[in-house]
Amino acid sequence: MENKLKIRDGMVNFRCKMNGCQHSCCGPFAGISSELTNIDARPFDEIVLTPEDHARLLARGCAHLIEQGVSQVNGKRYYKMALKEDGTCKAFIDGKCSIHDVSPTLCKAFPFYFDMFSGLCAIDCEGFSDDHWVELKEFDGFISCARDMYRFWLEFYGD
Repeated sequence: MENKLKIRDGMVNFRCKMNGCQHSCCGPFAGISSELTNIDARPFDEIVLTPEDHARLLARGCAHLIEQGVSQVNGKRYYKMALKEDGTCKAFIDGKCSIHDVSPTLCKAFPFYFDMFSGLCAIDCEGFSDDHWVELKEFDGFISCARDMYRFWLEFYGD
């Protein structure tokens, strides 16, 4: 069975398995297409933080999980989750996300994201299954986070 999004009569074939997922965390994101090129030369596995994510993680005492990046396009600094050598997030400990209750916006949106050409999109995920169908409105939280991440990028490059 394919792990792809399907929508029928306002219903979506998705249920996040959370800790029951064989991955428990989606790990490094390798991009949705080998044809994509990031103009800013950032790797696709970066878990970029919004300013709100950064503040929330600092307040929680997670400064050791945060690194800084610099855009090669506009010189702006941004924050991102620190990664281990294998590309997984340093918050991923013993097979689970150790900061799930304060996880970054990007993580909360997964597997959904906005594409400026296609609109709302979804990345293959084992949560997509013909065994479970829910109303699209159940995804308001995911979609809101995807929208927040999209807005972050528009503002980041908007200058």
